[in-house]
Amino acid sequence: GVPRGRAGPAGDASHAAAGTWRRDAVAATAAWALWIAEVNLCPFARKSLETSDAISYVVTEADNQKAFYAAAVACARDLAATSDVDPTAAIVFLVAPFYEARDFPAFLRSVEALEDDVMPEASDDAIQIAGFHPAWAFGGVPDDDPLHFEKRAPHPTVSLVLVDGLEHANSAKIAADNERILSQLGVAEVARAFAGFVSSD
Repeated sequence: GVPRGRAGPAGDASHAAAGTWRRDAVAATAAWALWIAEVNLCPFARKSLETSDAISYVVTEADNQKAFYAAAVACARDLAATSDVDPTAAIVFLVAPFYEARDFPAFLRSVEALEDDVMPEASDDAIQIAGFHPAWAFGGVPDDDPLHFEKRAPHPTVSLVLVDGLEHANSAKIAADNERILSQLGVAEVARAFAGFVSSD
């Protein structure tokens, strides 16, 4: 159900080329998710990695908002229909290498509209999303602050989780813990780790 917005890098329509960039995108995202769990940025991520079949990686070729939203809605509906995975561990990463990869503000606007206007109706408020982007930057935070990496991923990405699985999550505590962990690691170490995910793509 994922829309086909373009054939792949440089318009190469060969299945082999398409398969390669898809695998690379999944590998980079999986390495990033593993790092998040290892440094304990998100307890949800650790449980997802430790639970069989809890994580799904979906790579979309979408290069426009309509196709990106369609892919996100399809992922949300598939996740909401899942009945055999622990709701506190189930997560989908929708990876969109061609969607606003070089324009973080445009990606952020799209994700905000997706969260506020599209997803509640499409999923009956059963799904919560979060956006990630290679150039994510929090307003009012110095450029060299490692906090930006809390929301950076190798590619433009949206995570989707079941709202029912978040009922005991303390988002304020998680945010405070993330800030402390990233500060302790330091921007040099975090940037070095992130560069490894990008180069593995």
